[in-house]
Amino acid sequence: MELEVMLITGFFENPPDFLKFLGRFHPLVVHLPIGFLLLTIIAQFAARWPKFNAIKPFIIYLWGLGAIGAFISVLFGYLLSLSGDYDSDTLFWHKWSGIGVFILSIAMFYVYKTTLKINELAKWFLSILVVIAIAFTGHQGGNLTHGKTYLLEYAPNAVRSIAGLQPKAMPRKKVTVLDSADIYLDLIQPMMDSKCTSCHNNGKKKGNLLLTSYNDMMLGSENGEVIIPGNSEASELFRRITLPENHDDFMPSEGKRPLSEAEVEIINFWIANGAPSNGLLTEIDTDKKIIQIAKNYFGLDKNNILNKIVPVPNKTVVDSLQSRGFIINRLMNSNNFIDANFSLSERQLDFKDLDFLLQLKEQLIWLNLANATTKDDHLEKIGQLENLVKLNLHNNNITDNGIKHLHNLKNIESINLSKTEVSEGVLEFSTKLMHLKTLYLWQSSVNDSLIKRLQNDNKNLNIIYKRASEL
Repeated sequence: MELEVMLITGFFENPPDFLKFLGRFHPLVVHLPIGFLLLTIIAQFAARWPKFNAIKPFIIYLWGLGAIGAFISVLFGYLLSLSGDYDSDTLFWHKWSGIGVFILSIAMFYVYKTTLKINELAKWFLSILVVIAIAFTGHQGGNLTHGKTYLLEYAPNAVRSIAGLQPKAMPRKKVTVLDSADIYLDLIQPMMDSKCTSCHNNGKKKGNLLLTSYNDMMLGSENGEVIIPGNSEASELFRRITLPENHDDFMPSEGKRPLSEAEVEIINFWIANGAPSNGLLTEIDTDKKIIQIAKNYFGLDKNNILNKIVPVPNKTVVDSLQSRGFIINRLMNSNNFIDANFSLSERQLDFKDLDFLLQLKEQLIWLNLANATTKDDHLEKIGQLENLVKLNLHNNNITDNGIKHLHNLKNIESINLSKTEVSEGVLEFSTKLMHLKTLYLWQSSVNDSLIKRLQNDNKNLNIIYKRASEL
């Protein structure tokens, strides 16, 4: 009796851990009365037919079990609410609708217990009320756990409008070029949404912390600020996501997928750089500390060109190129990609050759123009061969002015610029090509100092600067 009074009066403003422990069993026990009560109503319905008359005597016991289960669920639910982590308005409706289920269950048990003179219509009315109360209670419980908009998050706008919700916001465009990536909108907030907001939303504010928006995040929790702009080590959020996973304070909490190493690195960088609410990543990361990590995170380091389905190359065009000194080969039997080799031709490359190549730009992924007297002007058309993966321009009269035309080769992985006149232009050139993995620069106009700068700007780029005999 003393415990009951203490619970009803809210005595436990700072409840013992044992009561909180018991409260954690609420999600487990709450499903038992739901099963009993729904089974009871099904049995009650079936008992209307003579074939199932034998189950009539058991209906009262099912109502009794359902009522007992509902009481236990209400009690454990109250203990769980003592943590104070839940939205008070939603908690109010969930609690009282749960109590309503218990009262209705008791009422139905009483009807069967006393053989109360009550017509069948009224009995079914009470049963339907039980079903409605269970559904409403469950919905409010879902709102507490996942947030008020969880059920209708993906609903059509017409349904959202009826529910009084704003139309769905247009999703941000998928990042396909790193230059367009916003550090908060495209990186930080999506990380919070996928890993953190299930416990830190408007319906369930663990530690009184909201992570659903930038402003909410910066407000902090019941213990103060969780983000200290410019200081990751002093930021509580960063401390928690970097604790050992078995630590009591580790976030996300046990049972939820933790942040990846890449996500932790990005959050660390974001906080250390002032935790801005917006800003292009490439402009903030001037030292290129996490550019490669971000590329991997967005999947921009993966070249999917070979997964494309392209039509069979035009035979007339292929024959014309072969007659002009090109060697054309199909690379694989499983697709229609080809390579074109002009390095053995005795002719000099001209613009008509390039016009023919452009007619095969879907299929052409390897192009060898070594020793072909290729000039800067030629590169303007070569830069339109957007599916190129490998390009060999060895031993040609090419300068920085020419390679500017190659910035749009979004699938290029390897470029040979050895024995050319390129120099400082490779610095900008290399950062524009997101899939570039190998760059040949030996016997070019690039010096040791430029190579160091180039390597600093492109940590994962393999630069072939000296032949083995020169090392």
